Amino acid sequence: MLQSVYRSPLPRLFLLFLLGLGSSVIAAPTPTPTPHLIDASFVPAPGTNDAVNVVIPQPDGKVIVAGRFTQANNVGRNRIARFNFNGSLDTSFNPGSGADAEITAAVLQPDGRIVVAGRFTSFNGVMHNRVCRLNADGSVDQTFGLGAGINNSVFALALQSDGRILVGGQFSQVDLTQRFNLARLNTNGSVDLTFDPVNGPNGDVNAIVIQPNGAIIIGGTFIGYNGFSRGGIARVSTNGELDPSFDSGVGTGGNVFALALQHNGQIVLGGRFVQYAGTNRTFIARVFSNGSLDPGFNPVPDDWVQSLAVEPDDRILVGGFFTAINGIGRSRIARLNTTGSVDTTFDPGFGCLGSLTNDATQVRGIALQPFGRVLTGGVFTSYDTLLRHNIVRLFDGSASFQNLSARAHVFTGEQILIVGFIIEGTENKMVLIRGLGPSLAAFGVLNPLADPTLSLFDHNGTLIGANDNWKSTQQAQIQATGWAPSNDFEAAILATLSPGAYTAFLQGKAATTGIGLAEICDVDPSVNAQATNLSARGFVGTGSDVLIGGIIIRGPTGSMQRVLVRALGPSLGSGGVASPLANPMLSLLDANGNVIANNDNWQDLQQADIAATGKAPPNTKESAILALLAPGNYTAIVTGKNGTTGVGLIEFYSLR
Repeated sequence: MLQSVYRSPLPRLFLLFLLGLGSSVIAAPTPTPTPHLIDASFVPAPGTNDAVNVVIPQPDGKVIVAGRFTQANNVGRNRIARFNFNGSLDTSFNPGSGADAEITAAVLQPDGRIVVAGRFTSFNGVMHNRVCRLNADGSVDQTFGLGAGINNSVFALALQSDGRILVGGQFSQVDLTQRFNLARLNTNGSVDLTFDPVNGPNGDVNAIVIQPNGAIIIGGTFIGYNGFSRGGIARVSTNGELDPSFDSGVGTGGNVFALALQHNGQIVLGGRFVQYAGTNRTFIARVFSNGSLDPGFNPVPDDWVQSLAVEPDDRILVGGFFTAINGIGRSRIARLNTTGSVDTTFDPGFGCLGSLTNDATQVRGIALQPFGRVLTGGVFTSYDTLLRHNIVRLFDGSASFQNLSARAHVFTGEQILIVGFIIEGTENKMVLIRGLGPSLAAFGVLNPLADPTLSLFDHNGTLIGANDNWKSTQQAQIQATGWAPSNDFEAAILATLSPGAYTAFLQGKAATTGIGLAEICDVDPSVNAQATNLSARGFVGTGSDVLIGGIIIRGPTGSMQRVLVRALGPSLGSGGVASPLANPMLSLLDANGNVIANNDNWQDLQQADIAATGKAPPNTKESAILALLAPGNYTAIVTGKNGTTGVGLIEFYSLR
């Protein structure tokens, strides 16, 4: 059974017809675009009644928020709450009376427990000075004990890979042990005496990030560390000693509020500063792994930067008080390219506006969710004129796959059309799988499959669904999706699938043959799951009897999606497929039928770039095209060189 092999996050899918060669892709109506990136599937009602300082996505799609609020969605929640994936309040998370003062930092442990810290002195009516740990249901974890607690405010937390917890802030004692503004706790909450900064930083620690090798980067208002000049940023060894190999010198002179690591080891810092080591840098800078300034990175926000997040491709999400960066209007949130230029594909429109309190409008927290979603918290009452109180979820503005379909001449035995796809995420996903044939004749397709049948299998090869004529079962439910086939003899399966790999077989009833189309439609884009990757296997003939795959790429104007398309044949033989296509050729076309690229053997062109993806075809006679595509409709066609025929496989990979 065919299995998809690449697991990449993709957005919602919609109908695509693959009808013939040339101008071969006709798109069905697409959803109404949501304004300026907002994710309309996340609708808090209306959010919180005061500032959100921290947003933490859970693996199950739920969202922890913490800050200064006392209500979430008009329900009492003191300083911490959890939202469901759709923005409703998660009532299974009940912190009781919660924190008696502001929560400024929180981290989620792998076991689901949550460490929170801030200005509070009690939680749920019990003394917990500035830090405590909660169970996954919001109750206080009694196994986490810090005795007398911390004697002043905590502003930053970071979780080490071994479970120990770094704490930064404005304090001088942790459980009566001297620790100036920086400490580490053991997994049970006790002070880790093996981490001793001695005099440590001489000012507040506002941000902490941990490098892959375990080294600790701190940012804050300090200008020195243990008597050495370190302005606003320093690197600390795992025992608390200053790392002299990271020398920021006077640095920013203090006032660093946010830190983020890029994948090349560089460090982005944001705050309220106007220089770094004597060179002009306004509110944001980037440094190399030795602490020296990156001279090529110089964006200019018009006000403070409060929060940072780095995306998988190293573009940088920035939040704060600003209303413009580099003279381009960006109200409190923006995205920068790796060079520091403003990414115009991420356009927040009017952005974040308003305030329920005396605080100025600002973004204080940014976090990434799967499938290109961006959680944003702070002080605001609207996002791009839509009501959102202090919490909103956005799409990241990147282009991405929207739909996956495949067409081939359907024969019998191993020469039926087989389509593999993956459901990726944490929730079940409702999809409509369609097998079309008769309706293709209206579009000029010769010899369409007269009576298609569908079978759906899970990753174990277990049959979980089958259909001949779509009206025979689930008629009302299928019609309700808006994607019912137009011919009664066509097949459809409406299924709610858990995350995993699935395979659909399209074949003709009673061993009939003809051209058929298989497609996967996402009928519930609001859940935290997506259908990803198309791997379609079928017989590659000549003329119009070739293997065709199609995608729609969605995204805002100016966005681009990097796509790898593969056509396999020879390597299928080693998997036991009879009569594999000996030498596949691949063409990629746009919606008007214009050829974007052709390829015979993948090593002829783009060899290094394709190999670098880690998805190079296993046989040198197989084909691949690596392309950067704008939003639109695309078709890939697999043929045999010199008119040869056989079983082939086409695959689309979304690359970031």
